[in-house]
Amino acid sequence: MRIGRRQYGMAILDMTPMIDVVFLLLIFFLTTAQMAQMASSPVTLPEEAGNAEESSGSAGMVVNVDAMGVITVLDQAIETPELMKRAKEVMAQDPVAVPVIRADRRSTAARLNEVVDALRSGGCRAVRVATTQAKDEIQ
Repeated sequence: MRIGRRQYGMAILDMTPMIDVVFLLLIFFLTTAQMAQMASSPVTLPEEAGNAEESSGSAGMVVNVDAMGVITVLDQAIETPELMKRAKEVMAQDPVAVPVIRADRRSTAARLNEVVDALRSGGCRAVRVATTQAKDEIQ
């Protein structure tokens, strides 16, 4: 008596879902890289001596103040009333967020104080000012 042989075929592997995931990841990383580039517009930060410390809190919002005193958030020039409104929106979403101010070293202290006042009026309890670490001169 002869028992019929089973024929084993090749398993078909569908690559479509994996390709979809790869494309979604590619789009995600390209978008976040573009947004990170927008958040860091070119300003010359002031130098400050001290230790470089990484903060653990979320920034929530990055405010740039260029040498001419123009305030930009996400590459949009805004005035202090609009900054106050945006700060209220950010604080409504994340009450513990601490905004980062990237002020150019050639901008005036008065303009920096205006930005800090607008953020505090918008509900921010604290702000951080970005600086670069001063280079130690060894002679």
